[in-house]
Amino acid sequence: IFDAMYECGENVSLVDTLVKIGTERLGVSASEVNDLKLHLENNVGAKDVMKEIRTGRRRYQIQGVPFFVIGAVDGETSLGQPYGFSGAQDSSTFADIFEELAGNLA
Repeated sequence: IFDAMYECGENVSLVDTLVKIGTERLGVSASEVNDLKLHLENNVGAKDVMKEIRTGRRRYQIQGVPFFVIGAVDGETSLGQPYGFSGAQDSSTFADIFEELAGNLA
């Protein structure tokens, strides 16, 4: 979606554009197009998305974007407390966090 919007100038607020992205870039099959279109046109899942946004704001005190949550997982199991931080970060910040999390996997 990012590429379609910022690199190609597509209007990702349009259902047809999202369906096109799904079929051309994400492997949505022709047999799934009608279901995808209905899903998007009827805002299926919108309540769940809003619930997750509220949970993220509460859990990580998210107040702006960009906001990053990075944690180590092994399959479905979380390994320790994830890191949450806001704003543009230097690449060294990510490298330090990834190195620390990699240690949790050992």
